[in-house]
Amino acid sequence: MSTDSTLSRGVEFPTRRAWFPSWLGLVRWSLIRHKYLLPAFTLVQALFAVAIVYGLALLIPAIDLKTARYLSAGAWTLGIIAVGCVLAPQITSTSRQEGVLEYQKTLPVPRSAILLADAVVWSIAALPGIAIGMLAAALRFGLHVHTDIATVAAILGAQFTTVSIGYAIAFWLPPNGNSLATQVIMIGGLLFSPITFPAERLPEWAIYLHQFLPFVPLGDIIREAAFRTGSPQALNVAVVASWALVAYNIAYIALRKRS
Repeated sequence: MSTDSTLSRGVEFPTRRAWFPSWLGLVRWSLIRHKYLLPAFTLVQALFAVAIVYGLALLIPAIDLKTARYLSAGAWTLGIIAVGCVLAPQITSTSRQEGVLEYQKTLPVPRSAILLADAVVWSIAALPGIAIGMLAAALRFGLHVHTDIATVAAILGAQFTTVSIGYAIAFWLPPNGNSLATQVIMIGGLLFSPITFPAERLPEWAIYLHQFLPFVPLGDIIREAAFRTGSPQALNVAVVASWALVAYNIAYIALRKRS
């Protein structure tokens, strides 16, 4: 608590609960707290995206256009999942154990500002890895990646959804449960979710299940935005929006609880 109290001396928080100045102060504080972790994390994210695009491609003898799109968009999606559902809850769980979260609750700032401050920091840190992943896809497969407002909106929406899920996990589960949940999510995303490969390869019951879990719809939305395949996305958007809304409110309720 003393360390974070020291860090916060250079960050002024308003006496009134004005949202934007509060959020901006918390973002600055988060950047100071994670100033050594953020560059390392950004580098790892970039290497992760390149490893999926180039590494998984080595395991597939003949890569057609559909496969290339799945591998490319899947790399970005898995990176986003790693940020929101693995890194964010682990960092938040550590903050809970160190008393940082309880200290933040004593600040005269809105609870939503606390939630969204770290979310923005980690989302920004993930963007270079996504950009390098897009470049790797263009170089490896010769794909044309749309980088317009639709793609940006899909990526930002995916980041908000995964970070909200991660916070819900971190705020409600004990540290051991948090670690287990994040590992299950990452292993499931890498091995058993049709994010880097078409869903048709799975049994029908698995296809049906993944339609209502958040990660495959996220991958579908990002792939459609980046490559404009013409696939309908209404159900995917509804599923992702529902998960984002529920997870955010679960995290918000936990943050409002008194110790």
